[in-house]
Amino acid sequence: MLCYFCFLLAQQEPGPPLIGNNLVFYSIFGVVLLLLLLALMRWLRRRRPAVDPEAALIENLGEYPPAGPGPKRLLLSGQPFRLRLVVLAPAGKRPLPSDGALEPLLDRVVYGLSEIVRQDRPQVRVWPPQLSQQGFAPTFFRLTRRPEPAGKPSPWVLVAGPVRSGSNPFLLGLALCADEPTERGNVSLQGDQWSMVLRVES
Repeated sequence: MLCYFCFLLAQQEPGPPLIGNNLVFYSIFGVVLLLLLLALMRWLRRRRPAVDPEAALIENLGEYPPAGPGPKRLLLSGQPFRLRLVVLAPAGKRPLPSDGALEPLLDRVVYGLSEIVRQDRPQVRVWPPQLSQQGFAPTFFRLTRRPEPAGKPSPWVLVAGPVRSGSNPFLLGLALCADEPTERGNVSLQGDQWSMVLRVES
């Protein structure tokens, strides 16, 4: 009996495949697979914290130690200051000189500025190349943070702008600290104004 039943099954014509060339099935399967892939990518992106390229450039001036004693002062429009931060950045793709050649570069901006650097021992930072010379000063002002609330008098004054130094222009930012609070705030300078506004007093 069992052999006869198997014989009858063998005589039947095979039916159509369950899937075959079913275009609707494959379309739905592809859409579901794509949605799962997008959901996985979104989940992985949420788990990875966003990297802020400017985070490493932030300076909190309230954490800076006071400058040591010294006979010379840097005068800004006649007012004496101590130099606490120097930021240099290439204006374009040409790199800045190595660390040992930075002090002569500063002397081209204001004669005697390298002596102030050796005396006051400020923090010296070299930023990545900046595409916009006009955008450097606002960026420096935004990332260099005073301990006092915005709009309040502060002993800190920020000076920044492009510098013309022969065939190698660069960008310079300074954080100056006075003995008393001032309302001077931020000072933007152009290439030919540095030596007119800043000078070194013995």
